[in-house]
Amino acid sequence: MTKNSNRLDLIQRLAEKQSSDEKLSLAERAAEKLNQTPAPSQHKTATATPLKPDTITATPAAAENTESPQKSVDSPSTPHSPQQRNVVGLDFGQLERAGYITPNEPQSHIAEEFRTIKRPLLLSAFGTEKNKVERGNVILVTSAKPGEGKTFISLNLALSIASERDLHVLIIDTDVYRRRLEEELGLDDKKGLVDLLLEDDLNLPDLLVRTDVPNLTVLPVGVRNPQAPELLSSQKMATLMTDIAARYPDRVIIIDSPPILASSEASVLAMLVGQIVFVVEAHKTDAGEIEQSLKLINTCENINFVINKAGVDSNSSPYGTYSYYDEYRQSS
Repeated sequence: MTKNSNRLDLIQRLAEKQSSDEKLSLAERAAEKLNQTPAPSQHKTATATPLKPDTITATPAAAENTESPQKSVDSPSTPHSPQQRNVVGLDFGQLERAGYITPNEPQSHIAEEFRTIKRPLLLSAFGTEKNKVERGNVILVTSAKPGEGKTFISLNLALSIASERDLHVLIIDTDVYRRRLEEELGLDDKKGLVDLLLEDDLNLPDLLVRTDVPNLTVLPVGVRNPQAPELLSSQKMATLMTDIAARYPDRVIIIDSPPILASSEASVLAMLVGQIVFVVEAHKTDAGEIEQSLKLINTCENINFVINKAGVDSNSSPYGTYSYYDEYRQSS
């Protein structure tokens, strides 16, 4: 059996779990697109299928409290906190060369792709009661194996959402093994999540790194520690994530997670989020790996698939080169 037919069988099985004809149609289109996916290019690309026009106009719900959540979570705990020095300017030129979205290129091909990818996520996070999911503003980005592009998707998704006028993004690096997010943003040797879980006297606002992208804040993974995997599975981590999600409901929280099959952290983190973005590398990840991974993250009901490295024609219109973006909601 070929890899394409394996993927087709998997998408068909996912389609059977859908509760409506519309979902089934989406899965069928996804399967067809997988069969038509061209050979991979040398450049990383995220690909997606646009939603129907009537589903992409969601706006974030207004915060009920009068205090600004952005000010609360980013403000230092004292007037002379290290947070005042914890501001970094991103190297937009380097990010562009690596394939990332930047304010310098708002109409780039990759920017258009991520506009499509983020819409259903924002709809689930901030849409009407019919579309909104519990804790939908907390999004885990992961993959089955290393090297499939999850950090590429995480950071581009964060940059795309941060470009929205009224949305703030906090991206959290929980990949204690590879730390690619820090490498891409030049945030090596900064304290972060692991330090916060280790030291009781640290406060979250003092560890957040504000960037010169106005609506983008980063929580680095922090110090290297052999107990880091256990810390991410601890009750303190669960309490931290629950508190962030509850206190700042108008902020999008993106978690860059370790791969599912390479570590146990993703399956634990899946219990703390409202949505998952599952990155699948085109022509590489097989159906068995996807199916095994889904079993390990099935505590989250809202799983979204993004095909990465699908290969697109740089001369074609961005609206005609998407492979697919599929949403899979587990049956209750």
